[in-house]
Amino acid sequence: MASFIVFCCVIAGAVLVARQTKGGGFKALCKGVVREETARAAIGDGEIKSVRAGNDDFPQTGGLPVECGARAEDRSRYVTFSVGSSEFAPQVLEQTLHDNLFTGDISSPLGAKWPGTLTVESPGTAHATVVLKCSSGRQDYLLLNIKSLFSDTDTYFSESKGERLRLAQAAASMSKEADKRWGCGAQIGKKIRRAPADPIRSHPEPLSEAKGTCRSMRQLASAAKKWGITQAIGSESVEEAPSQDCLLVNDKGKKVYRLSTLSGPLAQGYRSSGSVLGEVQGKAGRDKKDGGWAWASAECPGGEQAALFTAASMGLGEGDRLKVSADFERDMLKAFGSDMAALHGCEKPTLP
Repeated sequence: MASFIVFCCVIAGAVLVARQTKGGGFKALCKGVVREETARAAIGDGEIKSVRAGNDDFPQTGGLPVECGARAEDRSRYVTFSVGSSEFAPQVLEQTLHDNLFTGDISSPLGAKWPGTLTVESPGTAHATVVLKCSSGRQDYLLLNIKSLFSDTDTYFSESKGERLRLAQAAASMSKEADKRWGCGAQIGKKIRRAPADPIRSHPEPLSEAKGTCRSMRQLASAAKKWGITQAIGSESVEEAPSQDCLLVNDKGKKVYRLSTLSGPLAQGYRSSGSVLGEVQGKAGRDKKDGGWAWASAECPGGEQAALFTAASMGLGEGDRLKVSADFERDMLKAFGSDMAALHGCEKPTLP
């Protein structure tokens, strides 16, 4: 809700700078990265109006980051398009809801071999994120994010596969243009034909039958019962996804633990961001004072940053959070981290 209010305030105070479809051809946005194909996929038919967006105070490196906004003529939808380098990672972590792992959020892969995710922040707000690894050019990575917000409409990302598909396709289209614009030479995915899932609103699976990103938790199903953990919510497990999550659910249906992995610049961005959750020091560690927070890492091939695996107890306050033993927390990290590391071709994780 807070994110929704802030975003609305930004848009309300924005200055209209161009009309994109009336009286002429479409004028590309964001230094040519957002062309009509991208804007149509993200916003739809009808007149599209650009709005000023972004932080002019953010330091520029190689012409990045760039950010621009647009809205539908009837104000039913507002969209922000962003592109940045590796230094943009902390902002992307916030946009994909990975800056505070106490919260019960989860992303799903874009699909079609795209190195990206879709995150439904609320029923009417969603992000599509892509992390391109460059093989040439001035940048090592390009990080892209599209935030789409419905306003005064009965359409919701949580209910509409069609809207999730359109947002994913917009991110793919924008990524192709960014790859050309900055001469990235990245491995580009295929045409996205299937809508990314919204796993956070899915029904939990029994832990002993968990699939996807939670499949490694099957081996801990018996031991987890001691802590009241009996179910899991995961997403499709694919090698190219830059972030992956598994939510553990207790026998009362409450989300109690979040297991996450971040790779590439997102892993490094989390380590250096001064996150809401807590500092990450060294290759592995655990909050020995309060518990409920631990991390591990694994070295990855091809010059990638070490992958980061985290286990975080969810809740609003200390009294509202499940605290498992150090041994069981380590077992969770080992199972989840080992599975995700193998998926990404990384070494076995260093554990706390």
